[in-house]
Amino acid sequence: MAKINGFQYGAELLCKSSFPATLEADNLPCIIEVMVYRLNAVAATSYSLDGEDPLLHFLGLDKTDTYITRHEIDDLFTVVHARREAEPWQQ
Repeated sequence: MAKINGFQYGAELLCKSSFPATLEADNLPCIIEVMVYRLNAVAATSYSLDGEDPLLHFLGLDKTDTYITRHEIDDLFTVVHARREAEPWQQ
């Protein structure tokens, strides 16, 4: 957890899955990672006020090839990220 003005910013990983895929734009192989996080009150409030940038920074991701979905339950978020540096999985 990171402290912001004395408050703890936190995101607990609930589940993670990954699978091979092919990017439509350039037909290159990649790995798609799907992660579900439960944010604490500080992180959920930060998301509401500041958008996705603080969460992406906390998770070590950038906006490139990353998509975040906020669930109806305010503290659950799904993060989908495509890793382009993947090696071909079959030849």
